[in-house]
Amino acid sequence: MKILVTGSSGFVGCHLVKKLLEDGHKVVGIDNHNDYYSVSLKEHRKNSLESPNFKFYMQDINDISIPEVNFDIAINLAAQAGVRVKKEKEHLYDHSNKNGFEAFCKTCQLKGIPNIIYASSSSVYSDSDTKKFNEDKTKLKPISKYGASKLANEIYATKLANNTDLSIIGLRFFSVYGPLGRPDMAYFLFTKAITNQEIIFLNNNGTMSRDMTFIDDAVQGILGSVKVISKEGKKYKNEIFNIGNDSPISTKKLLETIEKKLHKNTIVKNYQTNNEALITHADITKARNILGYKPRVGFENGIDIFLEWYSSYENV
Repeated sequence: MKILVTGSSGFVGCHLVKKLLEDGHKVVGIDNHNDYYSVSLKEHRKNSLESPNFKFYMQDINDISIPEVNFDIAINLAAQAGVRVKKEKEHLYDHSNKNGFEAFCKTCQLKGIPNIIYASSSSVYSDSDTKKFNEDKTKLKPISKYGASKLANEIYATKLANNTDLSIIGLRFFSVYGPLGRPDMAYFLFTKAITNQEIIFLNNNGTMSRDMTFIDDAVQGILGSVKVISKEGKKYKNEIFNIGNDSPISTKKLLETIEKKLHKNTIVKNYQTNNEALITHADITKARNILGYKPRVGFENGIDIFLEWYSSYENV
């Protein structure tokens, strides 16, 4: 198949494109290599995707202009990531996430791309209920601007699917981690601070829990969506799936695990935050039944794989 992927130099995008190419697909990637975090890491990811079947364009999602046609599927992974950004960067939630997604969808319509897969987030959920987050039962009440922008994408996608012939699948990702990951995420920040013997600032005394999902499993969820939408798009015309690990880990345990594996301790300072969920826990029943999704990488093994990569990357 011929597949368009936005955010191809991002964490999930890079791993996805690599797997799509390995599976024999032709891929066109788009990314703007913004400076929210290390541009050199994004370039490093992009450079790892050398293939005659991969064409890359350095473009903003709001201004996609590519000559290629006849795509089978378009996958939107481009976004302003993270629930915590500097005040002067908050406008990017509208620019990249809300406006960017709408522009992406219009590009798909103009090019006659019949199937869309897009990244949503566990941040759309309310964490007021201690039960697993279920696609149809858990209340949607984001407490961050990032989460609100992702919920806006879902609402737009629903209207678009209802009013056009497009088939659309949204994936609510839960704390994806692993090699080539985002430097702004806790596991990456902890590793860097412990390695360099720096002070660590731990939100809410480490009581927050996250459904840590290894990158290979997240990609598996996307590939399951590709298979379903390409074969049964009309049956699953507008669907949402959780892509998680169904096994939350507290940030305190995350920190202690990395310290143990690195054989180092560091200084921890605690402080409160009010725009993040206390827990995320994915109910993956729907993804398992329809997408064939089954997480295979446990937390301990996943962190080992990340730490091995981190050691080699820091020495590059």
